[in-house]
Amino acid sequence: MQLSEAIKKYILYLKKECNLLISLHVSDFDKIVLSDDLMQFNIHDNSYCAYIKSSIKAQSCCVQKQRRVIEKCSAGAFCGVCHAGVKEFIYPINNNSVTVGFISVSGYKSDKASIYIDAVSKKYKLPKENLISAYDTLKDDIPAKTFIDTLITPLCCMLELAYHRQTDPQANTESFCGALVEYIKQNHTQNITSEDICRHFSCSRSTISHKFNKHMRMSIKSYINILRIEDAKYLLKYSDLNITEISFCVGFRDSNYFTGIFKKKVGLSPTAYRKSQ
Repeated sequence: MQLSEAIKKYILYLKKECNLLISLHVSDFDKIVLSDDLMQFNIHDNSYCAYIKSSIKAQSCCVQKQRRVIEKCSAGAFCGVCHAGVKEFIYPINNNSVTVGFISVSGYKSDKASIYIDAVSKKYKLPKENLISAYDTLKDDIPAKTFIDTLITPLCCMLELAYHRQTDPQANTESFCGALVEYIKQNHTQNITSEDICRHFSCSRSTISHKFNKHMRMSIKSYINILRIEDAKYLLKYSDLNITEISFCVGFRDSNYFTGIFKKKVGLSPTAYRKSQ
């Protein structure tokens, strides 16, 4: 069994048997966390975070805050509250003693929820009643950190071993096409556009499109949809999020469009796929 597959199975065990909402986050192109086995865990799969993602500005803020979390957790694991009022346990992901990302065990209510909800509602123009309803789906009972430590420390060790075993950490980013693919993997759940990609790589749209099509034998849009559908299949199988929430989580802004794309790619509607699992 590949180590990444073992990590995936352990995370699924923690989510299913221990009822922990676990996600993996990295700051840049990452061969380990963005591998096909683990990329699905790059999402906060709870109703409140899914609703927050309905605002592009709020989603962008979440991404920016993650970079600060990486800096903070380089000093060690901690328990804190995100900018939207979700309490979470944070553990560093290290590569040769350098913190490259973090593990989040999230989905818990804060004792100052009303303050956070008021601020989020005002800043991102999200209806307060909707935020309250989504926030109520978060968990009231917060486990002891010693309990979480016991379960997550082995995951930290497994991820660090995965980095240690890779023969060439930069193999996927040395080539232009490799870097392009990793950039899309890193950002596919966001409101990414061709203009964003062109700006990041300082290339014209035609150059990006030609190189990507030649390398992947498909368009960038098709590849993004494939990544999003794989994320959606995971959430349909392992989460209780509804179809609209899942569409926001994986990067679609229209749940009807998401349903159409999903049925075209999978052969079943999202609801039928969930029932078949």
